[in-house]
Amino acid sequence: MSPSAAIRWGGGLTSVAAGLLLLLGHIVNVGGDTEYGTVLGGTLVLSAHALLVFALVALWAVQAECSGPLGSVGMVLSVLGTTLNCAAVLAEIAGASGAEVDVVVSEGVSGTITLLGGLAFFVGLILFGIATMRAGVLPRWAGPLLILGDVVFAAGTFAGSASLIVEVLGALITCAAFVWLGLALLSTSDAPVQRRARVS
Repeated sequence: MSPSAAIRWGGGLTSVAAGLLLLLGHIVNVGGDTEYGTVLGGTLVLSAHALLVFALVALWAVQAECSGPLGSVGMVLSVLGTTLNCAAVLAEIAGASGAEVDVVVSEGVSGTITLLGGLAFFVGLILFGIATMRAGVLPRWAGPLLILGDVVFAAGTFAGSASLIVEVLGALITCAAFVWLGLALLSTSDAPVQRRARVS
């Protein structure tokens, strides 16, 4: 398999899978603990974040020349943020199973990591969405969807008792963006990915 085909298939499939797992995880969490959700939902969200590392790198790779430094910074921050978020989601899974994790996710070094991970992912995904719109290699309207989903999901932090519902809405929008980007990547030809991936 050529490198371009590996990027296309690997990136496309992980993007679609990450989007769907993110949405399913947040839907399942609605039926659980108001703060930590459910063990199954958390596990699905954790899987989504792990896959997003590969999806974001692949999506960046096919539009790197056209997205410029903005796309690179957005990709690095998004990957760093989603990686750090994996640690926070692990703590949330423990919380959903009944362990006392409030101190872990909100105080000290681990609390700082949780905060920085969320902030890096938030800013990175916005920059990545803008870069995707500007590059025009992948569907431009997926960029605003990434940004909107990111903002709505972040708003869930301040939504109080409705936070899980707001997070599901944010996950739905973000899922649509990643599935759209993944399918666009899968529909491109093998060589060269960068130049042939233009999809409107």
